[in-house]
Amino acid sequence: MKFGSLLKKELRELITPQVIFSMVFSCVMLIVMGQFMGNIMEDSMESSSSVTICNKDDTDYTNDMIKRLPDYGTEPELVTISSDDYAAELARLGKDSLVIIPEGFSDSVLIDKKPADIIYVGKVGIGFRAVMGSISSSDAVSSIESAVKDDILLKTYGLSEEEIERVQEPMMTVEFSVLSGRTAQISSSAVSGLLMTQSMLAPFIIFFLLLMASQMIMTAISTEKIDKTLETLLSAPVPRLTILGAKMTAALIVAILNSVSMVIGFLFYLVSMTGNITEQVTNEAAGAAQTVSGTLNIAEGLNALGLTLGVGDYLLFGLQLFFSVAIGLSAALILGALAEDAKSVASLLTPIMITVMIPFFFSMFFSADSTNIVIKIIMYIIPFTHSYTALTNLMSGNILAFWLGLLYQIVFFAGCMFFAVRMFTSDRIFTMSGQFSEMMKNRAKRGSAFGRRN
Repeated sequence: MKFGSLLKKELRELITPQVIFSMVFSCVMLIVMGQFMGNIMEDSMESSSSVTICNKDDTDYTNDMIKRLPDYGTEPELVTISSDDYAAELARLGKDSLVIIPEGFSDSVLIDKKPADIIYVGKVGIGFRAVMGSISSSDAVSSIESAVKDDILLKTYGLSEEEIERVQEPMMTVEFSVLSGRTAQISSSAVSGLLMTQSMLAPFIIFFLLLMASQMIMTAISTEKIDKTLETLLSAPVPRLTILGAKMTAALIVAILNSVSMVIGFLFYLVSMTGNITEQVTNEAAGAAQTVSGTLNIAEGLNALGLTLGVGDYLLFGLQLFFSVAIGLSAALILGALAEDAKSVASLLTPIMITVMIPFFFSMFFSADSTNIVIKIIMYIIPFTHSYTALTNLMSGNILAFWLGLLYQIVFFAGCMFFAVRMFTSDRIFTMSGQFSEMMKNRAKRGSAFGRRN
């Protein structure tokens, strides 16, 4: 039996219709998610200027103020309500928010000269779209507040429009962002928000891919042991290194296919996200700083800070993702040989799950720069951590950290493969599952005895 025949056999067993469906589904899911999220942000930005208003005061002052709201970036939609049951009124109107100008509003502003009440009713929602909608409605209330301020300054204090503008905007903030020795005239909050959106998905991709690939190879090895087909295969007149090589090559081919599908999906996700919102963010930034020359848009700012990724960067990210999956596969290959039955596969997968989950949560909620040195060392000992930080390192220009992480992963993978070769080239692969089971039983007995003594 030649290597090619063994490789075809392993590929047929690993590349099942379920695996193909999983790869295609993951890629398509990322593309659809990018389009969906981009469209939500685009719709939210387009609707941020609209507000539903019920003018119960209905005076010349409030009517004139509402007509002038477009000058403050808000497009009003006038409605009427017949009760104070706001839940029923929102349902009747088919709206998620409503601004009510109560009776006596004009008198409070013009005669009593005291703060006037304004009622804002918002439907509580769960999800990104609901949060964006509530922010948009709050901005509309701020527009009304700005209009009233201008009226007070104009009619009460007799200031001219030029003086009012100077009071409202006594200074113009010119924002600069600095990263890795580079400086760009752009809002740091806008750049940080976009980078956060882009970088949050990478850990989910790696987490899902590692667990899926590890479980796949571990299940395959344990099933062969349980069905005695592995024993028959290793007893054949074929070098065991050839068999191991075929298994690992097939597993790595599957890992490459998974990595490529994930990277393609992730690339389309980023393009969809940034492509849909860049124009809106740019327009808002231009409107907020009309007199500030040299201010860059989001795309230009990312490029000036060196935060844009080229084709080579995505290939490097895919390479590190590949070695992470290869480490998971080789570890799963070793642990799969310890399984006695299908039930033990889940428990043996636990060590891989733990080492995948710890850096996953660490990269999501903590920054390596502000972490204790001891915790940082522990995190970087785990090989999967370097894949979680790969995209950030590439975007921030921290190339040395990327290559050191990749080198460590290669060395770690070589060590796992060394143990796998030793295991497959000896007869311990047939006995180690029983020895492992006996060791666990003895440990459980000692634990029970210790508990009874206490």
